[in-house]
Amino acid sequence: MTATATLPDRVPPVPGPPHDSTWHRLDARAGWRAATLDGLEREPDRWALTLVRAPGVRRRLDEASGSLGGLVPPGNVALGGEGSVYLLHLERGRLLRFDGCACAFQEVPCFGGRGGGVRELLDPRGIETDLMSLYVADAGEAESGGRVVVVALPEMAIRALWTLPPDPERGRAQPWRPVAVAADGRGAIWVADPANARVHRFDRLGRLRGSVAGMGGVRHLAVDCRGRVYAVLDGETEARVIEPGGGTPGRASDPEPLRPRFPRLPFAVDRDGRMELGPLCPRGGPAWFDLSGEPATPIDPASEAQFGASGLYLSEPLDSRIHRCQWHRVVVRAEVPEGTRLSIATWSAEAPPPASEVASLPETAWATQLSVAPGKTGEWDGLVRSGPGRYLWLRLRFAGSGAATPRLHSVNVEFPRVSLRRYLPAVWSEDALSADFADRFLAVFDAGFREVERRLDTQAALYDPMSTPAAFLPWLASWIGASLGRQWPERTRREFLERAAGFYRQQGTPGGLRAQLLFFLGMEGSGERGGCPAEAPRPARCEPRPGPCGELVAERRAWEPPPLILEHYRLRRWLFLGAGRLGDDAVLWGQRIVNRSQLLAAGPAERGAQVGVTRLITTPDPLRDPFHVYAHRFTVFVPAARACTPERRRALEGVVGAAAPAHTRWHVEYVEPRFRIGFQSMIGLDSVVGQYPRGVTLGGTSLGPASVLGAGPPDAPPRPRIGSTSRL
Repeated sequence: MTATATLPDRVPPVPGPPHDSTWHRLDARAGWRAATLDGLEREPDRWALTLVRAPGVRRRLDEASGSLGGLVPPGNVALGGEGSVYLLHLERGRLLRFDGCACAFQEVPCFGGRGGGVRELLDPRGIETDLMSLYVADAGEAESGGRVVVVALPEMAIRALWTLPPDPERGRAQPWRPVAVAADGRGAIWVADPANARVHRFDRLGRLRGSVAGMGGVRHLAVDCRGRVYAVLDGETEARVIEPGGGTPGRASDPEPLRPRFPRLPFAVDRDGRMELGPLCPRGGPAWFDLSGEPATPIDPASEAQFGASGLYLSEPLDSRIHRCQWHRVVVRAEVPEGTRLSIATWSAEAPPPASEVASLPETAWATQLSVAPGKTGEWDGLVRSGPGRYLWLRLRFAGSGAATPRLHSVNVEFPRVSLRRYLPAVWSEDALSADFADRFLAVFDAGFREVERRLDTQAALYDPMSTPAAFLPWLASWIGASLGRQWPERTRREFLERAAGFYRQQGTPGGLRAQLLFFLGMEGSGERGGCPAEAPRPARCEPRPGPCGELVAERRAWEPPPLILEHYRLRRWLFLGAGRLGDDAVLWGQRIVNRSQLLAAGPAERGAQVGVTRLITTPDPLRDPFHVYAHRFTVFVPAARACTPERRRALEGVVGAAAPAHTRWHVEYVEPRFRIGFQSMIGLDSVVGQYPRGVTLGGTSLGPASVLGAGPPDAPPRPRIGSTSRL
């Protein structure tokens, strides 16, 4: 038997008669399958069907903020590769960075202004990033010309100041006015220069690689995923499109058809350039900011969006492939605000007539006639009242108030009707009228029974630690005798249960304890799971973002987890007759091991028992003291940053206590990042060797182990500095 022949056996069976109905799904992902779509459009952000927006409300590519109708951030806003949002304050010439924890913009130190890391910005216009550098378009003055300031990320150190190469005829630098900059993700940096009516293309080293002429008055630039450059010019409502291979620029007028060409923004941008950065804040909620980084008033939806009054959706013929199929029900998931209405009707036939005939059917031919109550959000369902027929047509009518619109997310059309009437005596089905009444009456209970059947069909998910509800995790752990700490993150608890069988095979061994510790601390690979609350698993928005149009390629490096566990028997370094030499880290053991009491002095040079010095120990055998001191003991060395709270330490010690053999004694040592001869000197266990601190950040560096103060000899390494002119 071939591999392809066994594939259907591994695929779950599709629900079908006689036990369950199947369905046609209509949504943005599966396709709306619309034969007629009048007065409706697909909402870009929610992928729902809505009434069309009024012409004056549609987004435009020539919006003053430079966002191209919300396709890209405003011209003075850029997204960093690490998920940061940078904003260039055009009036002050300062760079701000959005702090998600504070849900506010914070000024980046050592940037712009007099005495900062970037020299005075004369006329800042826009910024862009390419995951490694930040590019600032400084238009400058008419006499001195402009420049593009290239700043390294995240160090904020100047890499270069770009200008146009010297004019061969004049022998001096060409004047220009860079007002916008865009990176295409392929190593090209595009700079708008209205002074020369050109758009220049630089490489990442600042070398001019070409220019596109005829761009007088250009003020905004953007690049899509295919490398096309969109330039917005003064006095033009359309954007000029520069293809990657050059050629005559094309034109684009509507941002909606262009939306699939651009990566989706992590926040919304309105027509005035205000940004809704609430999704980037841990607490969530609305948080609007203007182009200066200041909080802005939330936009009133009634004034922001105006819609048409009515719309019509008519589906294509939905084929059941069943002769004289009795369609079962329609399930609608939608939002219907107050003042709006959504109505549903159906028509069935055994053979599909022409589309024009379906559109001209009289109102009496349409059945079902469901109306969704206004002011509701969720799912509604109703029986299909149309007669038997292989094909079904679905008609939806939208009605709005002008300030709001219904939003249709999906429609499920179930077929055929599998009624509970089949369990009743045949007398209930003697005539069509009685059968129809029984079907409609029993459909009230059918929804409840379907819910019970769904729970029975999906109950296997309760026994899978990755799919069971979080409240069931302790119950599932009790099946295998596992104990889950209350302080453990939900993701850690689920993964522990999934891998419990592998851990239990090594239970009671050093390798098993180390495996559990590496798992709990998140040190099995380069990923981060454990640590302080600030280092806990972050939302996707706080993780490094992919590039403009693709995923980040992680650098491959060898990862070797630390040993973590030191068994004390390995510390026995005694001299044995015929097997040891002085100088081989061997030591002679004596009173320091146990320091037992001696009632009588063995000689004039020895002392007996002393009060406060000698311990009175009677067990076990003194001759075996050196072995008992180091036997059945071990120490676990954990980076202090991985357990910086009492709750985290209790959870970690609980893991060690549960995995350690009962006859052993253990101790957890929290290692600080330092190296001290005689105290912390075992590399890989209790010592961490780091690099020399480059500088002290005001408000970010604690005086102590991580900082060095005071002057040193001339040949000493450089001391930490604040800024560029002062020293500690």
